[in-house]
Amino acid sequence: MRSRSGRKWYVVFAVAMHIAMLAAYTAPEEWVPARVRLWSQAYVRPVFHQTWGLFAPDPPLCSCELRVLLGPSVSRPLAGSHDPFLVRRMALQMGHYLGGTRPLPDTLVVDERMEGAMRGLVRDTGGTELGLGFQAVQYCVDDVARPEHRPGRIVPIRFRSP
Repeated sequence: MRSRSGRKWYVVFAVAMHIAMLAAYTAPEEWVPARVRLWSQAYVRPVFHQTWGLFAPDPPLCSCELRVLLGPSVSRPLAGSHDPFLVRRMALQMGHYLGGTRPLPDTLVVDERMEGAMRGLVRDTGGTELGLGFQAVQYCVDDVARPEHRPGRIVPIRFRSP
């Protein structure tokens, strides 16, 4: 009989901790101590933040290609089809990180860390030179009835000064 009682308290404790972690995660930030908030985030996010994209993905309405400006009217993709897979993947992720799946503003302002990463991908063209420019070419769906029609729009990229 004693072992059943111990199991019962273990279950009660586990359920109470689960509820406490969910409460700490959903409560306003000023109500929860910082350390408890970190523990609750570490517990809740892997369990409950698996987005519906896992089961029924909604395709993004926009796609973004990052380009390097080689001259006044000459540009090339940040990562071309001849580049290794990892380089192409990094360029794709940069476009996604900069918000390329949503309509971009007229000028995209990027922080210094992203500037270093972008310049690192174009070392073969002298990408470390400060005069080298970048732009994003964004293709967005205008009419959801015709998702294949995606007119392109050029968005200049400016780097935030240190």
